[in-house]
This record gives sequence, structure tokens and C-alpha cells, in this order.
Amino acid sequence: MRTSLFFPLSLALVAAVVPAEPGPRPADPGPVLVNQIGYATGADKIATVVAAATKPLKWQLKDDKGRNVASGTTRVVGADKASGDHVHQADFSRATGQGVRRLTVAGVGTSVPFTVTRKPLYPDLGREAMQYFYFHRMGTPVKAEYLQHAAHAHAALHPGDKSVPCYKNWCGKSGGKAQRLNVAGSWADAGDFGIYPVNHAISAWTLLNLYEREHTAYADGSLAVPERANGVPDILDEVAHGSRFMSGMLPRTGLASHKVHNHTWSAFPVKDIAAENAMPRSAMPPSTNATYAVARTNAQLARVLRKFDAKRATALWASAQEAFKRAEARPDVDYPEANDGTDAEGGGDYPDTQNSDDRYAAAAELYLTAEQRADRAAKGYRNAVTGSAHYGEIGPVDWGRVAAAGSLSLLAVPNKLPAADLARMRASLRTAADRLVNTQKREGYPALLSGAEAYPWGSNSAIVNRMMLLGTAYDIGHDRRHLKAMHRAMDYLLGTNAMRISYVTGYGPHRETDLHDRLAWGQYPKTPYPKGWLSGGPNSADINDPVTPTGRPAAKSYAGPGTAPSAWGSKENTINWNAPLVWVATYLKSTAPDLTSR
Repeated sequence: MRTSLFFPLSLALVAAVVPAEPGPRPADPGPVLVNQIGYATGADKIATVVAAATKPLKWQLKDDKGRNVASGTTRVVGADKASGDHVHQADFSRATGQGVRRLTVAGVGTSVPFTVTRKPLYPDLGREAMQYFYFHRMGTPVKAEYLQHAAHAHAALHPGDKSVPCYKNWCGKSGGKAQRLNVAGSWADAGDFGIYPVNHAISAWTLLNLYEREHTAYADGSLAVPERANGVPDILDEVAHGSRFMSGMLPRTGLASHKVHNHTWSAFPVKDIAAENAMPRSAMPPSTNATYAVARTNAQLARVLRKFDAKRATALWASAQEAFKRAEARPDVDYPEANDGTDAEGGGDYPDTQNSDDRYAAAAELYLTAEQRADRAAKGYRNAVTGSAHYGEIGPVDWGRVAAAGSLSLLAVPNKLPAADLARMRASLRTAADRLVNTQKREGYPALLSGAEAYPWGSNSAIVNRMMLLGTAYDIGHDRRHLKAMHRAMDYLLGTNAMRISYVTGYGPHRETDLHDRLAWGQYPKTPYPKGWLSGGPNSADINDPVTPTGRPAAKSYAGPGTAPSAWGSKENTINWNAPLVWVATYLKSTAPDLTSR
């Protein structure tokens, strides 16, 4: 069992350094750092102040007319290990009233203006973050009418995915001919155009978990997708479209392909779709965890689509069961992390040598779906769940550590597991949430990561995944500390951080303006990046690009403006980072009344 709170690395990287186009450098907001959007009236409202003073400093909160509405003194935090900054915190949580505010700290400076409100702070962020997935659809034209910026429309990327060869013919022949796989219908994984079952599975699970917890989220007609007005919730349309390739990753026999990508890295940026589509592309050799990923995604999709499309649900269910059976037959085939000619270099590896968590998460989804369908196989899947060493495991999830996804599904979907077992899972969830609250309180900036450790690749995704735990715990126990900690973590993402920027595109006057994305960069800086994309964030654990700075404190290991083409270590965007952003933004909107009591 993994006990670390940090993510394995996201490995969809580029291979060459690309000269950066100059990007606009937002003016430094100064040392009085706040959530650049604002605060709910009943939330903890705490600014981080970078100041060398060793004694408390006076602060004033003023409205948009310059009138003083609250005052106090800072708390000296001292040296913040994550950032290397000497910081104070100014807590103005007790300030009443709504409207535009600015915080001034004597001898230090004044914050950017922000809003205190009873209304949802980010009413459109969840929907905008969902648009990320349509933007990154593969195999179909991406049309201007569904995009934030018409310039990002383009012809279909890799329509040839409906028939790709197996690299060096690893999957053998069928009918006397070399097998080819139909992997059409996917999302581009990250800054490149590879497709990876293990990373897709956690992304799809996150969005489907949101739906299973909140069925009204993104109902039919609520999103800009071609399938709207078809009687199916739009969030399910998007996940179902992006997941079509999963069944096709299974050859005629044996395990699923671990990944599909080009034989060499794509250009950066991609401006010629025809040239990109002409690049050689193959399905790389198989792995056990990719096969379990196919099983769990298809099982969950079969469950949620059943009442909308029974025929497709049945096909997905059959594919899920077949994938699980194949993985059970070869339970320890790990993808090789070596340059030995096993695969081509044009994609990341997503290596993972532990498969027991993948088996448990898959068994949980198959058990829940089998029980829904009154399938006789439910007993066997249930035994695989309850007999696992991961049974009931709770903690942050990511592509390489997925056991908690199984447990969270067991808590989200009604089932016949022993009530005492489910109660223990809920207790573990509350304990995990309490630990996150305590971690956050010890930090100078409101991250949900300990500054005593390195910040991992995709540290911002580590934070939003922990926010999901806090939200799920709040649903169970209604402990306002958990919901307040979610809001504080959003403060971190939107400006109360050592880099002094909002890590979400389109949000805040001092925000990230360029991310490591081949498609969007092709229009940058002429066309802004779409709103609602989450940057990977500081990464001090594994820097292998030329512009993410080394030798800096963890929270400052982040590349500067205009460097995105060569900053895959810190400015990458991915499906498994935007999916939890959707979950979190949607949850904060739906629970807004709980923190607007005054």
C-alpha cells in the first residue's frame, strides 16, 4: 500500500527544446497575496503577506470607496519552508458585508481588488473547465461553434486511429494478417496526442464520480458539445465520446495496449494538421494495469449509461468483463521503462509496477455494475473487492495510485456491502480530510501539500484531488472545516501562492497565460488560451525540461511567462488535471449557500 501523499509523475513529455515566443508578463501583484477573485462571506478569509518583519503588522480592509471596513494585526508565520519566504497571515474572516475589497498592510503594500459575496464565486468555471475536453477531442473535427475561441477550430486529429498497427507486430496476426486496433474516439492526453488508458481511466472516473454524486451536474443541453439535446446528460456524452477508444485497446486476445502515440514527438506547435496526421503511429505493447483501466472505465460507463442507452451499456459491460478476465490471467505485466526498442519515443510511459490497486479499483466498478444489473458475476467481483488488501483504502488518487477511486465509488453508489465496512470507509475519509486541514494550517500559503516535501509533477493536480477528498468528507460529516479548507485551497490556486499568480487560465488579473499545449500554443499570443485550464504547477521532484528552474524552493519551481513550449515539467496541462478542477468548481458552486450565512 502506498502511503505517500504525492503523485507519481505525469510522463507525457516533449522531446526537444523549442524557442519560446515572448508572452505578456503580468505585473507583480505585490506581497499582499489574496484570492484574486474573492471570498464567500462565511469562508476563512486569510491573506498571505510576504514581509521580513518579525512582529505583527497592522492591516486595514477597505471597500471600493476607500472606506475602512475592518482592521487588525497579522500573525507572524515566519519562514515558510515550501517557498523560502518569510510570511505573515492577515485574517479578516470576521469582516462582514459584501462588495469589492482591498487589503492594505502597513509598510508592505496593498492587495489587488477582490470581491466578498454570498453568490458563487466561480459560477462558470466548472462549465469552462469541461470545455477542455471537447477542445482535446481526437478523430473528429473540432468546430468553432463549441469553442471559446473560433481560431482554435481544426480538422480531425488522427482520424486514422480507427486502424492502427501494433508496434513491431506485438499483437500478432488475425485471419492471416497483422492485427490492427480500432482506437477511434479519444481525448488528447496532455500537451501531445498520445492516448493512455491508465491516465484516461482516472480522468473519466473523476467526471463520472461527479455525475454519480450529483446527477443534475451538466444535464442535457448545459454544455457546448455536439451531442447536446440528445436526452443524455452532457457530461456523460463527453466522457462516453472520449472513452470509445478504450475497448479498442484490447487485441483479439491478451492484454490491452498500454498506449498509442506517434513514433516521434509531434511538432510544437502543430500548425499543419495534415502533417501531424501523416506521422507514423502505433499501439505500443500491453500491460496489466492498462487492461484493468479498460475494465473499470467501461464498467462505470455501462452503469451510468444504462438508462439512457441500454444497447451501448450492454456492449461496454461485456468489454469490461472481458478486460478484467484477461488482466486476471496475466496479473503482473508491467510496462517497461527502458530505452530498449520496446516502443517508440513519441510518448510518455506512465510506468507503474503495482497492479493490486488497479485490480481493486476495477473490481469495485464491476461489482457495483454487476449488482445494478443483477448479474450473477456480482458475487465474484464482490469477493475480489472485500478480499483485497486495498479494501476500504482512502487517500488522494492519481493515474498511478487508484485504490481510493474504488473506495470512493463504493461510497457514492448504493450497494450491499456490510454497513460496518462502509462506516469504516467514511470514518477513514473524515480522518484523511482532518489531516489535510492540519497540513494546510501549517503552511504559509494555503496549499494542501506539506512544504517539508518536494512538490510533485502536477502539484496543482495534487491539490485539486485532495480538494475532492475534502468535498466528499464534507458531504458525509458536514464538518465546515472541510469545506473551508477547500475554499482555502482554491485561494492558493487563484493567487495566494509563492508565484503570485492564478494558475487557472482566464481567472484573475495576474494569471497564467500560456500552457504547454501544442494546439493552443499554435494560436498564442494572438488568441488567448481558453478560460478554465489548470496549469501543472510548481515541480521540484523531477525537473527534466530546460526552463523549469532547479535549486529553488518547492513552491517556486515553476517556469516563467512565455516559456510553455519548453516548460513541460511545470506548465503542462492534462485531462487528469482538468477533470478534478471540473469536480471541485462544480462542488464549490453547489455548496456556496453553506458558506454564505453572513
